[in-house]
Amino acid sequence: MRLPRSKGAGDVLLLMAPALGTLLSLVFFLLLGGYFMLQPGIALRVPDSPFLLLPQQDPQVVSVTGAPLPQIYYDRQVVTAAELETSLRKAPRTGSLIIKADRLAPYDLLLQIMTIGARCGFTVVLATGSGPS
Repeated sequence: MRLPRSKGAGDVLLLMAPALGTLLSLVFFLLLGGYFMLQPGIALRVPDSPFLLLPQQDPQVVSVTGAPLPQIYYDRQVVTAAELETSLRKAPRTGSLIIKADRLAPYDLLLQIMTIGARCGFTVVLATGSGPS
């Protein structure tokens, strides 16, 4: 007795399974890869310091660009000092406030942001790079 061979839908799915698995892995990698970045798209050169800081739990991150036009970035958007204060008052106070400031950022602006963070009840931390060893 001879059994006829037939091409069914199982053959196509069997050939597509590795490609589908690779595609899904790529999608999950891209989705999770963007989650671990603190504030994408803002290039800062933070000052070097020999002091090390323990990892912070659930921090709020504020980035400050340098001269000639310093700007404050919070939650992936440009804000003013007044808008930053209202946003920090609404934010949960579970962690600390990390300020990532460029080397050329004005000191008075940094002092203003640190004062706002302290008024809102956060522990203020300045982010630095690893100093020369």
